[in-house]
Amino acid sequence: MSTQSGTWTPVNGSPRTSTVRGSCCFRLTKRRIPSVIAALERRNSTRSSLIPSGRGGRAYPIQHGGSFPRERDAKARRDIIVGELAGGRNPADALRSLLETPQITTVARVRDEYLASRRKDPNTLKSKRTALKKFCERFGDRDPHGLTARDVIGWITELEGGYKASTINLYALEGRLLLDFAKVAENPFRDANVELPKQVRDEPNPMPADHYLAALDTLGKKWRLAIVTIEQGGLREGEAVHLRWADVDAANSKLRLPRSATKRDKNRWVTLPAWLMVAIEATCPLEDRVPERRVFQGLTEASLYQAWVRACRNAKVPHYTVHDLRDRRGTIWHHEDKLVARELAERLGHSDPWMSLNVYAGAMTVKEAAPETLRALL
Repeated sequence: MSTQSGTWTPVNGSPRTSTVRGSCCFRLTKRRIPSVIAALERRNSTRSSLIPSGRGGRAYPIQHGGSFPRERDAKARRDIIVGELAGGRNPADALRSLLETPQITTVARVRDEYLASRRKDPNTLKSKRTALKKFCERFGDRDPHGLTARDVIGWITELEGGYKASTINLYALEGRLLLDFAKVAENPFRDANVELPKQVRDEPNPMPADHYLAALDTLGKKWRLAIVTIEQGGLREGEAVHLRWADVDAANSKLRLPRSATKRDKNRWVTLPAWLMVAIEATCPLEDRVPERRVFQGLTEASLYQAWVRACRNAKVPHYTVHDLRDRRGTIWHHEDKLVARELAERLGHSDPWMSLNVYAGAMTVKEAAPETLRALL
């Protein structure tokens, strides 16, 4: 677009506004760069104002600037075009921006971009997605740059009524990372007035042998082998549920847990009693043990948890979770087998040996269940 200098003057030297059947006529030109802005009337009975405009001389064709049924709308459009031409800009760009719908950035949209940009393992992404789901239930349609510390404090207060401190801290952490990803200048989660609930680590609750056998007796046979494997190997729920035949070393009675299946991204071997490996092999013929086939078919973490809680209730014993079976095995290894801290951490998949000592040193001692009784239940 030409940027030659000049001043705007009316065609006849003075502004002219004429009224013809309720519409107006305007003709403005620019010295050395002829430009025309005119409001005309359609020939039909409907009154409307047409705004043609030109950016320069004959090399620039006259362009349509809009059609309006009211004179004041035509004048408003005329003023926009005149202002753009006077500033040396193309009026078409300004008119196009008026028609475009602005894309509003919301917390939900930023969450989708944030999760798509993460290069994490599926378990970590699942945890992030769950935490951000609760955050977006409250602020999903809000502009992330408009969130304040007062909003965050109110949200945390609501969560304290139904969630543990550890869960709230996890949700707040993911919310803070999300707003950092959105480049929020003043992240409300980092405000000094935002206080998270104090997180107190629960002490381990190892299951005594009599409670363990009583609950195992009321548990359905579909779940027993997986529960006994978790208890004997000190496995996590997800590690047992996603166990594949490709990771079973039946000859040496061992299980291989790859990095993708562990919580700490650290692979390890788990040794099982020989009688338990025989029971696991009996569930699937040798020719059917394809590498990707799961050892415990039809089980999920949620269904296994609910089945064990239900078994404890039916056995009329205190409430225990599946993770308490892992704590039971860790306590036995520490108190009865006298394992050193490093070996205990390697068996349980802990990253820090001191963590293993801190968790199980003060736990109540429990006794080993008789292998004959366990074999009979399987």
